[in-house]
Amino acid sequence: MEELLRFRKELDELDCRLIDTIAERFAICRRVAEYKAEHQIPMMQPARVLEVKKRAAERAMTAGIAERFALELYDLIISEACRMEDEIIDAATPAALIAQD
Repeated sequence: MEELLRFRKELDELDCRLIDTIAERFAICRRVAEYKAEHQIPMMQPARVLEVKKRAAERAMTAGIAERFALELYDLIISEACRMEDEIIDAATPAALIAQD
């Protein structure tokens, strides 16, 4: 039973690092959104989405993780990043339009 508790502690620590890493990724996504808003770049970049998902699938398979799992995980991550980017870009758009007038 003590070994099971050690495994659980290891998992809990990894879960914290995983959430911290995702939070760090989203912080960068917010900076990307601000850059896109400032430079009037469209939020959706389909080629970049495909590139990210392809790299994730390849890395997953190399790591012994199912490709489908990685793709579904990145669908969620990318969906949330797009939602955040839309929110940031939409909030910045009126200010950008006023500044141009």
